Amino acid sequence: MADMERELRRALAGDKLDAARHEALREEVRRMYDRRMTTVKVVTWVGHVLFLGMLVGGIWLVVCGPGMAARLLGVIIALMGDSGLVLIKLWYWVVNAKYSVLTEVKALEVQVAAIAERLPPKNP
Repeated sequence: MADMERELRRALAGDKLDAARHEALREEVRRMYDRRMTTVKVVTWVGHVLFLGMLVGGIWLVVCGPGMAARLLGVIIALMGDSGLVLIKLWYWVVNAKYSVLTEVKALEVQVAAIAERLPPKNP
């Protein structure tokens, strides 16, 4: 990411970049955030499976538990699984929104750099 940031700063500072390079930077930004979202999706699915397992296991303990202590433990585990499912969904939603905004901001920076290159130089 540091190389891409350097390219954007150089473009915004006024060094010349051709249109193809601007398009390549735009695509690089999208690919970078797509790779990050792939990791987020994997973590989300693993979290879903784990918390759903806790929920189902807790419900099973409530229904089939041998005593009152096991049933209370089942309720606690089921509540933890349910809360975990809600939290993992909220976390995914926040991270997805964050990466969507960052992708658009970086693409906007590339567009500003392209427009800045087309402006005539300032004469003091």
